[in-house]
Parts: sequence; structure tokens; C-alpha cells
Amino acid sequence: MPTVQIRPERIDGPWIEGFVLDRHVISSRPVGYLGEHMQFDTTRSALGELVYQLKYKGGPPDDIIETATAFVAEHWAGTIDCVVSPPPSLHRAKQPAVVIADGIAGNLGVMNKLAAVVKAAATPQMKNVALAERAPLLSAAIQPGPDSVNGMRVLIVDDLWETGNTMRRVAEVLGTMGASEIRALAITRTK
Repeated sequence: MPTVQIRPERIDGPWIEGFVLDRHVISSRPVGYLGEHMQFDTTRSALGELVYQLKYKGGPPDDIIETATAFVAEHWAGTIDCVVSPPPSLHRAKQPAVVIADGIAGNLGVMNKLAAVVKAAATPQMKNVALAERAPLLSAAIQPGPDSVNGMRVLIVDDLWETGNTMRRVAEVLGTMGASEIRALAITRTK
């Protein structure tokens, strides 16, 4: 049973099956400026709030990990050999996707292949890149890493899904590295 209420939705990509667990934001309305910056009254889903707190406020990952693990155990029991998270585009003391992936892997008793895919070239955060420019940037930047996934059933875990370009590129790379099966799990989606 998930710790947090979720509303899973299927996500399409080069994987056997993929899901996002919930929307990140339920509603957001502008309330005025503070200096040069527009301020918003934002209502997040329960899971979206937890991801926001983890990513921007140093909040704990436990409820996110427990919820995601429960979902994976219910839907993909016995079909995961390792977990992979996309390489981050921004340096943070705690990388949310890495922390979540590591927790899920630990709960499932499988390997977390942190270096299966690597960033071969720096990129800006994808949310700051025009949609048409994302795929070519990611294709050049995300490359095979030293951790082998040959013959393994891989779960890709990311904290936030916007267009899916990052997870799709990771799946493409894992496929070229010989992963036997690929599944995808995003914790929340932006739109």
C-alpha cells in the first residue's frame, strides 16, 4: 500500500511499460510580483509536495521512496534486476532522482547502477531549454557509463517528468548497452 495517495498514468517511450505516479501541481495562479519575480499560489499533489520539499528544501525522501517501492512491487514484482537514474543536469548536494532510485533499489534488494549512464557533456536544466532543442542536446550529453546492464532488466527512475526526453534518451542508451528489458517510473509530471 502506498504511503501517499497516487494517481498513476502511463507514459510512452522505448520501454516495456512506464508510469508517472502523479501530477506535480494541481493548480497554480499568479498573485503578484515580489520585486521582478512573479509569485504564485500553488497547490501540489501530496506526492508533488514531497518531491518539491526534497528537491528545493532538503526534505526527507522516505515517503516518496516507500510509495514508489510499493507501486513497483505491485506492478513489476520479480521483473527488476537493477535501478538507474538519469544523470543530473544541475549539481545539488542531494540529487533527488539518485536518492529516490537508491532507496527503491535498496527496498527491492537490487543494484542501483549509478554509473550506467553518464553526462558526457554539460547541459543546462532541460526546463530552461526550448522543446525542439532538448533531444539533440540530450543525445550528445547522455552516454553509456562504466556500469554494465547487459542482460539485465532495468527500471529507470526520475523525480520529475516534463516531456520525457531525458528518460527516453536514458532508455535508448541502456538498450544499446544490452539491457534485456526496460521499464520507466517518474514520480511526478509537470503537465
